[in-house]
Amino acid sequence: MKKIACLLIFLGLCFCWQTTAQEPEQKEQIRLQIWSDLDPYPGSFDNSKETEKNPAADDEFHKIYGYAIENSKKIAPYLMAGMLEGFNFEYTPYDKKRRVDEFWTFSAIEKLNQKINKLEYKNPIVEDGKLISWVYCNRTAAQIRKFEAWTSIVHPRVKGKGSGKLEDGFEGIREACSNAAKSAVREYWRTLIKNKPKEISGRLLLIRNPRIYIRDGQYFVDLDFFLETDRIVSYSIY
Repeated sequence: MKKIACLLIFLGLCFCWQTTAQEPEQKEQIRLQIWSDLDPYPGSFDNSKETEKNPAADDEFHKIYGYAIENSKKIAPYLMAGMLEGFNFEYTPYDKKRRVDEFWTFSAIEKLNQKINKLEYKNPIVEDGKLISWVYCNRTAAQIRKFEAWTSIVHPRVKGKGSGKLEDGFEGIREACSNAAKSAVREYWRTLIKNKPKEISGRLLLIRNPRIYIRDGQYFVDLDFFLETDRIVSYSIY
């Protein structure tokens, strides 16, 4: 029995090690994989021009894929800001009985300053009508301490899915991220609060690599966050 118990512990440790090894270390350097459609109207691009080479320094490549490159340069800083500093949010749930409309605001705590946090785009490939690349960003010493503070305190880990308009390009992705964050906050507190609150406010830190995809003519994103709640105001308190 002792041998079996030891074997099970060993296998469990191996499993944990493998699971951890699959997660990239984000403490000092963040690595994200992002993609952009090659054309403002997905599906209209001539896929015969696709290549799997690394043509990042090729001027002709920039001429051909200019839209995708510029769009990637909007997506990457937005997501990096969410991983470095996080987002502020305020949420008022919809309440039919009180005739209260839903209210939600979601914004980056600080926009990415690329003089401080330079982004490096590496290994771009063109595949399936998309420009796919890896983006790297080093945290400063102060940002490392902030990240350690987020991970040292027990913050609930929440996740959400959201959608945005495909025709809006980057703005559609930003809308989808906002909706995913609202879903994450709503679903977490829905299980803990019996009566709908008047207001919830706090911060979210984006963690893990976001999953962005297209379905039914819309952008969809799956996001994971650490949640820090500043305050919850109930309708019984004024």
